[in-house]
Amino acid sequence: MTTLTAKKELTYLKILFFLFGFFIMSWIPRFPEVKANLGLANGQFGSLISISAIGSLVSLLTVGHLVHNYGAKSIMRIAVTSIAISLILLTSTHSGLVFLISSVIQGAAISAFHIAVNTQGFSYQDRRNELVITLLSGYWSGGSVVTAMISGLLVDRISLNLHIEILAAVIFVAMFYIIARLNSVLIKPNKEPDQAYILSDLFKGFRIDLPVSGAIFCAVCIEISVGDWTAIFLKEDLGINGGLQTLPYILFTLAMITGRLSIHKLYSKISMQRLMSRAAIISSASFLIGLLLVHILGTANKTVVILILSISFTIAGLGSSFLAPSVMHIANVRSKSPASVVLGQLGAINTVSVFFMRIVIAWTAQATSLSFALIIPALMLLMVPYFAKIFKSV
Repeated sequence: MTTLTAKKELTYLKILFFLFGFFIMSWIPRFPEVKANLGLANGQFGSLISISAIGSLVSLLTVGHLVHNYGAKSIMRIAVTSIAISLILLTSTHSGLVFLISSVIQGAAISAFHIAVNTQGFSYQDRRNELVITLLSGYWSGGSVVTAMISGLLVDRISLNLHIEILAAVIFVAMFYIIARLNSVLIKPNKEPDQAYILSDLFKGFRIDLPVSGAIFCAVCIEISVGDWTAIFLKEDLGINGGLQTLPYILFTLAMITGRLSIHKLYSKISMQRLMSRAAIISSASFLIGLLLVHILGTANKTVVILILSISFTIAGLGSSFLAPSVMHIANVRSKSPASVVLGQLGAINTVSVFFMRIVIAWTAQATSLSFALIIPALMLLMVPYFAKIFKSV
């Protein structure tokens, strides 16, 4: 099979990241409908969503080794198939038990594909000597914002079931096609016995890099929380219905795309440590100010509420855009293990942390309000400057 040129390989990787974001974020803007299907309160729904961490954790602890030993193609194909099936079940069931099981499967599948495709990205980066991980993350965000726009337009027009079933079928075929096109450059199974990773290596080789783990946890909390709760927050707490529920989330994600695609222009002008610190503070401040203003002004004027949150979320998204991809890069630089293993171990630690964060936010929302609960991820961002010292050598 003919080897792909660097340009074509990068193009296919961009498409794959885009489709990945498009696929797994397609149902997030329609969370209010999913929650209504299940008939659950905020705390119960948030807890069920958080259970996906179990599947993620299993994947993150094992898939890095599987990719290293058996290659990326099989892992990607199994993951895409599992995402499609579980997504259809998640958006069609009225059973909490079916939702829980599907959520665990989807969590495992998403983490498996995340490790495989990012490891492929690091492989390209190492072979071509070109920093592309943050760029590829931007294409992932691009997919997520496009699917959010589509979902927002489809609310109250096309049923959730029909939307997801058609989307799952189309994206499934498209991703399998791209994986096939990348076949010649996909990471191959390791055939060197002395470099193979076995099950026992999961534990004896497990290393917790506290500054890196702390940095990525504090950096991703706001992105996850915005995805989980924005639509529900605007509909149930602020009384905003229809496609406008998704506008702040869309703007947040568009800002993330802008940041991830353009941040490289600042690398030569400001140190990464200072860039991370300033961006985290600006992002946190913007998010907190937006929540505070909405609380003070009330919800009588929906236009003003949407305007405030749109500005607040846009600045917050821009400031937090490049934090997580940058930490993933430095984690790989600081470790001697294969990229797939580094991503798996870092993801496993972060998944456990995010699980508890999601539970805390869900039940804080249940006991108080989502306005108050969303303060938590914004405050977490203020911790990023403390961990930014990991970038001193970058």
